[in-house]
Amino acid sequence: MTQRAPTARSLTVLSLSAAALLSVAVAATTSVRFFINGRAAANAISVNGTTYVPVAALKAAGLNVTVTGGRVDLNLPAGGQNQVAAVSGCLGETLFNGVWRFRVTDVRAVPSTYNNRPGFEITAELRNATGQSLDLTGTGFGITNVNLAFADGTTTTVESVAQNRDGWDHNRAVMPAGAYAMRAQVPGSGTPTKLVYLRAGNVKAGLPWNTPDPAFRVDLTCRK
Repeated sequence: MTQRAPTARSLTVLSLSAAALLSVAVAATTSVRFFINGRAAANAISVNGTTYVPVAALKAAGLNVTVTGGRVDLNLPAGGQNQVAAVSGCLGETLFNGVWRFRVTDVRAVPSTYNNRPGFEITAELRNATGQSLDLTGTGFGITNVNLAFADGTTTTVESVAQNRDGWDHNRAVMPAGAYAMRAQVPGSGTPTKLVYLRAGNVKAGLPWNTPDPAFRVDLTCRK
């Protein structure tokens, strides 16, 4: 049977069909803003309703990702169901949960702390980022829920707070853009690797929280 050569009309139809399919594929791929604990990360893309996240963003979220040839290995970090969701960053970095800006400037060993035990002194600042007067207790935060985690897996909690020029008092109201300056002492020995500032209770409703859990986690092994 003799095959007929494609006519100019059929070639035109095929070209238009291919162009239409291409335009549909392009239209179906969109850029998606991607956030990790409220902080902007590398953008993801959505293709035909399925969202794809860059490997770099997964690594930034704390996941262990290895790409070898055509294989991707994803390993979840230790912590399991007790892992705390928090706004995360490095020593010296300002972290933001929509209401408070938190920055840890120093964690240093001191000769002794409460009850004459070795430990560490934490220097940090919390700044009111809203347009209204707030106090820490009223928003669900306090001071005794600041914890240090060490390289050996142990943790310790703030036992005493040094009064400084701002007078650390988590019941004291802070005006918009005002700050608490904190100098707290934590017993313990070893190498501190993380500082976790947990919320003390239910967070105050009606405030512009930008993350489901507004706690803070500071990686003490990096500095910004």
